[in-house]
Amino acid sequence: MLRAVATVVLVLSGVPAATPAQAAPATSDQVYTALGVNTVPADYVVLVDVSGSMRGPRYAQLKRGLSEFLTALAPDDQVTVVPFAEKPRPARTQAAGRTAARLTSRLPPEADGGSTDIGAALEKSLDVLSRPKAPAVASVVLLTDGRHEPPAGSPYPFTGGYQWTALAKRARALKKTSLGAFAVPLSANTGAPLLGKVFPGARTLRPTGLDGLTTALDQPKQAARAAKARTLLAGETLKGITVTWPEGTVGRGSSTLPVRLTSELTRVPLTIDGLAVATGNPGARASVPGTPIELPPGGSVTVPVTVEWPAGPRRVAPFATVRETAPLTLTGRIGSPWHDVITGELGLEFAPVLKAAGRDVELSAQRGSAVQWGLGLVALAALVAVAWWARGRRLRPELFGTLSVRNGDKPERTLALSGRQLRLTAGAAGVPGAGTVSATRGSLGSAPVELRITYSPDGSEARRESRHCTPDVTVNIGGVRFTWRAAARPSNLR
Repeated sequence: MLRAVATVVLVLSGVPAATPAQAAPATSDQVYTALGVNTVPADYVVLVDVSGSMRGPRYAQLKRGLSEFLTALAPDDQVTVVPFAEKPRPARTQAAGRTAARLTSRLPPEADGGSTDIGAALEKSLDVLSRPKAPAVASVVLLTDGRHEPPAGSPYPFTGGYQWTALAKRARALKKTSLGAFAVPLSANTGAPLLGKVFPGARTLRPTGLDGLTTALDQPKQAARAAKARTLLAGETLKGITVTWPEGTVGRGSSTLPVRLTSELTRVPLTIDGLAVATGNPGARASVPGTPIELPPGGSVTVPVTVEWPAGPRRVAPFATVRETAPLTLTGRIGSPWHDVITGELGLEFAPVLKAAGRDVELSAQRGSAVQWGLGLVALAALVAVAWWARGRRLRPELFGTLSVRNGDKPERTLALSGRQLRLTAGAAGVPGAGTVSATRGSLGSAPVELRITYSPDGSEARRESRHCTPDVTVNIGGVRFTWRAAARPSNLR
């Protein structure tokens, strides 16, 4: 059988199509869980205003909302709670763990500070973010209910100037893959917007009353989760599908080509829907099952592509080989159940593309008439054999007439001639020794028939002689006279 292996050009659309029907869209929680975002630590620096204006129910509500926020963080997240008033108070970075009590214990029992130095607090946040081996995903959260009112001698006596510019420069120099900043004002007029002077793009979260603080603080957590996901997907969504092509050529008839598709995406599941195959060679047909395909991260699947090629009619030459080229194009829609989360919530480009496309199929089939030529040669050989046999019969016709044999004075014997050879023996011819008699003809034309008489008086090769004898002529061989009388010659030998 001819090998049913070929190379195929596979072109899958890299445009993110609607998620195929067989895969329901995943939620953000499902995507984050599959990615394992909780295993990626994030850095949280929480600046808490503990000046006297926070005293009372407001401070109690802040501690309760902050506790709920910290409890919801991933256990490996790094948290630094920095109380500040006239200056930042001592703070220590700890893993979020399973309880927020260890973290909120860094806050003083009562808010009793005399001033509010937001500039000094922001400087402290940069110190924390710059520590060695700090996570690359970071968030700064500022909670305050007052304006920037620093004590005497503060490096930040005003809300602008050289020191503020230096803080912003330090923030820009931080090597973070993601740095979020969230200002949470706890009253109508606060210095919370100063966070944007140091961290451009800082967001202001305004809780609807102190009871809404937990909801407001959920946004930094969600932003950090999204940042972790983007970190894990860095470069991932721009990869695609590689194609492994079978080697060889496609022969005559129907061939199945195992085309292997392998996802380069190690984290994102892919789907391929609406598979179809077309060929640029009008003499060939191709087909592929249109069943939707699901590719798990880094997974592979073999697609059977069927190619039918009749290779045309038989050729006259016995070993004629037909060779053609047929570009095959396999099309389909590439999508993912994660598509909406990746492009919407995470804001990433998602355009998986096909890799290693661009080969043509080589078609090759032996279409010569070797069998017919073989049969013809057999027939020709048979004709030659028959002609050779007929020639032999023509040159050595059957014996006819009689042959008279006289040995010296002994009585003459007459032998009837028939068949194609007569053996001369003492019993049959009455002569000693041995010999043979056959009929010959000089050519295939009209030459007359002659007898060829071969005789040895003693049967030895040394004394063997051959003579030709025409009708009614006597020849003498070894003392024996032979006379051929051909009066009864058959009509077919005339």
